[in-house]
Amino acid sequence: MAKQTSTPETPSSTDNASTPQNLESITAQPQALEVAAPIISSELYGTITTEAMKKGSYLTVDSRMDRSDIIVKFRIEEEPDITFEPIVDSSGVSGTREIPIPLKYLTRAMRFTLVLWYEGAVGGKPAVSLAKYVTVNFYPAEQSKALAPKLRDEKIVENTPRYDMHDHEGDEKVDIPIPDLAQEGDKIYCSVITTQFEKNPASYLVVYGYALTLEDIKAGQNLEFSIPRGWLARQKPTEEAITCHAGWITSGLPAEPPKDTDNPDEKTFLPANALDIQYRRTAQFIGDQGLEDLQPPHLRQSAFFDDKWCLNPELTKNGGDVDAPELDTYAGDQICFYVSGPGYGSKSLGCVEIQNDGEQASVKLPRCVIACFFNKPMALSYTVRFPNLMGPEPQSPERVVNVLKPKLSQSEIAEATHGKVNLNIFSEDATAFVQIGDYATCANYCWAWITGTHEHGSDYRSDILIKEPVTEDWMNKGVETFIPRDKLQKMDDCSDFELHFAFSFCEASERSDAIETPAAKFHIIQEDLVLLQPTVDKAQDNELEPWNARDGLEVTVSYLRMSGKHEIALCWERPNGLYWTLEPQPGSREGVVKFLLPAEAVIESMGKTPKIIYTVTTTCREKAQTSLPLNLKINLPTRLNAPNVLEATPPETQNAILDTRIFAGNANSHEDPMWFLRAGQKCWLRAKGTDKNDSPYTFDIYADRTITPQEVTEGVGYPVLRSELDKLKDNTQLTLTFSVATDASLNENVVCPSRTLVVRVITLVTEDFTTTLPGYFPAGSPAQAPTMTITARSGIVGIHAASPAVPGMTSGNAIALSCSTGTEGPTPSQSVDLFLKREYLRVRFAFTRNAYYGVCYFYGRNGELLGTRSGLPVNSWVDFSAPDGKLISKISVVSQQHSYLDSFQFYY
Repeated sequence: MAKQTSTPETPSSTDNASTPQNLESITAQPQALEVAAPIISSELYGTITTEAMKKGSYLTVDSRMDRSDIIVKFRIEEEPDITFEPIVDSSGVSGTREIPIPLKYLTRAMRFTLVLWYEGAVGGKPAVSLAKYVTVNFYPAEQSKALAPKLRDEKIVENTPRYDMHDHEGDEKVDIPIPDLAQEGDKIYCSVITTQFEKNPASYLVVYGYALTLEDIKAGQNLEFSIPRGWLARQKPTEEAITCHAGWITSGLPAEPPKDTDNPDEKTFLPANALDIQYRRTAQFIGDQGLEDLQPPHLRQSAFFDDKWCLNPELTKNGGDVDAPELDTYAGDQICFYVSGPGYGSKSLGCVEIQNDGEQASVKLPRCVIACFFNKPMALSYTVRFPNLMGPEPQSPERVVNVLKPKLSQSEIAEATHGKVNLNIFSEDATAFVQIGDYATCANYCWAWITGTHEHGSDYRSDILIKEPVTEDWMNKGVETFIPRDKLQKMDDCSDFELHFAFSFCEASERSDAIETPAAKFHIIQEDLVLLQPTVDKAQDNELEPWNARDGLEVTVSYLRMSGKHEIALCWERPNGLYWTLEPQPGSREGVVKFLLPAEAVIESMGKTPKIIYTVTTTCREKAQTSLPLNLKINLPTRLNAPNVLEATPPETQNAILDTRIFAGNANSHEDPMWFLRAGQKCWLRAKGTDKNDSPYTFDIYADRTITPQEVTEGVGYPVLRSELDKLKDNTQLTLTFSVATDASLNENVVCPSRTLVVRVITLVTEDFTTTLPGYFPAGSPAQAPTMTITARSGIVGIHAASPAVPGMTSGNAIALSCSTGTEGPTPSQSVDLFLKREYLRVRFAFTRNAYYGVCYFYGRNGELLGTRSGLPVNSWVDFSAPDGKLISKISVVSQQHSYLDSFQFYY
């Protein structure tokens, strides 16, 4: 009978694995009525077989259940992690009720104990059934033969199953039947085993964890999987058997590692939790160790072009890589590679031992082996050896690769310049040089020769090296050899010739097998000229006054043997080390050529000595010939203007007055135009004066400033900042100096005369009441301070320390407003007049403890109101400047609290 347990009224925290007390409904409703366990239609003696499952399964509930919904719940006794969605029956039938059990629930529980119970109501009260425990069986042994996997090409020979690899080509197929009760998501596992009774049997996982689809189930056909022919070929070909073994996981649990056992009869490679198809089909194994469809080896760096494989040696400077493509490899395989070709016997490239199934077999192809096949076909192949091999080693087809010629470096002549060999610039033999390149260590012999035109016009050839062995030094540094001077002298002047090298590689020793470098072309020249220094028309004894060249100048070139075939280029050195760009001119029969230069050439070099040369190039000369230099001294200009400040009075006058008190904002500097000023030049205007502490003070009005095209004609103008002028001491001298870098660098080469001015600046006067005696002064009784007379219109005004003091705003004595009021709150308005003992442009002072009300009025000499400051936050700085043309004579302060005025600053 199925196991049943009673349900306690109170849930237990220690025993909830076999009874329904762990259900939420019981916890929520502790007085639930206990009803009978469900009856399962397919159960027999506590077990559900696969045959019974085929007929369908349902459960029957207690006849006392009323019409309300019934919830059926499931769990697996041994695997609590397997979960099921509860089944809700809403049929509304009272009493005995039959509820279908999904087949998927039963197949998931195969070989497990399925626990199920239901919840509902009896007479409107909650009810929970006893739990039903049933064992769900997997397919029995008598059904396993029909479900066992089978090799498709297995045959019965003399009443014995036999699998013979000779009966088919390619991989072997394995057919696996789909069970009648299979569900979507069930996973199949299958392996084949040979040499099962050895210590380490050979196995292959045909399929591992393939999940069934609805399409698989609907098709109703066997599942088909493959065993690679390569794996089968590596097994012992005779006196062995091959066994197929399969299992299923229907629970949805992950696969567990196979069980470890020393019993070969129990050895399996399937997951430990797989449901075993008990029948293991075994057949006699007859192997075929010939590997089918071996692909030829592949040289990775090769390419298929024009119906053949080609190798560019540029890609194998460090050797090549030879693979066995698409080769199905297994642990224990040994893959050996070979190379051969015309005049080159088959040689081994090495063998690869395969450690793990599926590893790629690859060997290096040495670059010096590649060098043996330059401009020739190279054949690659490999063989396969494996542990059970009983016949010849399977061999791949050859892969023929056409190795192209290497790209060798072009040779050089050390004395050549841009391809021209001028015999006038060296007196010894010429030096020929060529790098052998990336295959230098593979070179064997070297040849070298020159070809050109003989001095009488015929073809010319002369050997330099003949089958010279390549030395280690040549391999490392390149080939260097002399071209005898007399061989060069035999060639036609101003003619072209070629330098050739050739190298043989590997074991080749004949010139016909050598690979030539690209021919290097050169031009040969034979003679030279004597060139005098140039002359400048406006210079006197190589010295030039720049004013004389304000419209430009003329440079004359003259030398003997001047020809119209000559190209003459004048080089006037600039301060930056470059040269003026002038169009070259052809030579003339008269022997004189003149070049015109603009005034800018002189201007940028004022105060310097530029070097002037010219070069002559002929059609036969690669290198231009250079004249003797003319070092031309260019003087500094003498017609210079001093800078001005437009606000100075009188203008453009030494020691004029610059009164900053009579104008607002910045002053304006101006440097009048001078003939040598040009756009792009850099200029400076520096000022030197005396600060208020009688110390020297200098500042730049501008520095490193670029002159604009407009300033060339209108003069250079720029503001003189008032903030700098205000730092100067009143009635002191200010000296301005203008300088310019005519070469647009940061090196000033022209300094103009200075302009000296006398500055009048705003003076700062401070008042902190240090010298004012403290006291209290009623209305009408003035208090005297050095800078002002203080009079209250009403109340009492005092002179004493602020309380509390405000750091940075009050210090020592201060003007105290609304004294002796006896309150900290608002007081009646008090007006205090501050009669200034001189007039000022600007006033600034601290107004502290002004919490309730404070207004400041500023008056001129005629009593006119100049402005006010109101709405001030507590502890404020009051700052007021008189309008243009006005001065401050009196300040009136109206307050409504005991507050303070201090730290006065007056500007005039």
